[in-house]
Amino acid sequence: MVKMVHMSDSHLGYRTRRGTIIKWAIENYSKPYEQEIYDGFLKIMNDVSKIKDLDFLVHCGDIFHHPSKYSSYPPPEPARRTLKQGLQLFFNNTNNQVPFIYIEGNHGIFRGYEYTPFESHIDKDQYPNLYYFKERDLIEAIKSNKPLLLEFQNKKVRFYLYPYFEFKSFETYTSAYDNWVQNQQPKDSEYINIAVAHGSVGDESLHNKVNSDDFNYDYVALGHEHGYKQISRNHYYSGGILPLNFKERYENQAYIIVDIDEKTRELTIKTEFTDKILKRVFEIIKIDVSPQDSSRDIIRKIENEVNEYTLNEGFNHNNSARLKFHFVGEISFEKNWQINDLMLKLRREYFSQPERYNILQLIWKIFDISETHEDDISAGIIQDYILEKPDDEFKTFVNEKLSEDNTEYNVDKLTEFGLKAIKKALRIMEKEKEV
Repeated sequence: MVKMVHMSDSHLGYRTRRGTIIKWAIENYSKPYEQEIYDGFLKIMNDVSKIKDLDFLVHCGDIFHHPSKYSSYPPPEPARRTLKQGLQLFFNNTNNQVPFIYIEGNHGIFRGYEYTPFESHIDKDQYPNLYYFKERDLIEAIKSNKPLLLEFQNKKVRFYLYPYFEFKSFETYTSAYDNWVQNQQPKDSEYINIAVAHGSVGDESLHNKVNSDDFNYDYVALGHEHGYKQISRNHYYSGGILPLNFKERYENQAYIIVDIDEKTRELTIKTEFTDKILKRVFEIIKIDVSPQDSSRDIIRKIENEVNEYTLNEGFNHNNSARLKFHFVGEISFEKNWQINDLMLKLRREYFSQPERYNILQLIWKIFDISETHEDDISAGIIQDYILEKPDDEFKTFVNEKLSEDNTEYNVDKLTEFGLKAIKKALRIMEKEKEV
């Protein structure tokens, strides 16, 4: 029996963004929810290191939250310290006998550089059983037309590595990656064959050969999606440590203990849900709004919900609430402004009295349920319209513009590039909706 732990997407250094109180968890060190992720990571590393007969620990990317594609900031110092502490804890408790295998995700990397914060702050020689694979390793494997794998002859186990790679960004990448992927198909069944990948079908960062059962891997460990999910018989996302935003609150985060029978290749899966260690209220609260509601009526509805988080003990970074209000009803422009104005004032009031309100984050979203959308130019409506018939509509638009300018270009190519840009922008918009 081969025993492996599969984890992913720790996002050390993640800090809540909008609508948070400026309050340090540890003075000049970390912020409240940031610290909770550090504590969770160390608890997991300690728990995993004590699993009996553990053969491998696999992390499928995004140990750090920063840097990323849209942020060049390095991980904060507490994040780097936490990683070092976690590694030290794991290797000490396992007497340096259990390999820790890590692939790079899309977070925690400096784009265009040959190194990452992971390796610039970790002394690899200190951890002989630490194996790290980044995008550069993948590119070199593609250039040399060789597989990217890690083999343990004593255990008869092979890991096939797929660090995050935007192989569909350019046509040359797509072709080269398609050709190279064939090298990742196991050549024999003598070994237990495990794929380790960071990517998703949703944003086209996971190749269809990895997503399918075509290569007959015995187990596929996936990272990038933050909720625990079984994709097929043996394809799993473990999820992160804790939910990072309100969308993820209604998913589960976990690490997975996988036992693989050497003879039958039968899997025994045990899931340890890490979101259970979340101490704080992390909730979306619905507020029904009618056109007749006065400001006082709306405030009363809000305060009825907030009263639950009013404590005599004052603000406690360990369990302070993260709240998001959903205002739902027939929302005119005037009512929209009214709600936004009220919420800004109330948030300032709550955050200026930390001795009274145990609230870490307070944000809101307004939903108009009216059936008339003629005058609605919100991003959501625009997005629905653009995606209805994007190819035809965008091609018509390009043709019109080129005719006006008397310019000769390849309309099909321009349409293709334009649609890629639009769809990418809309994915970013969708991602930014939930914080």
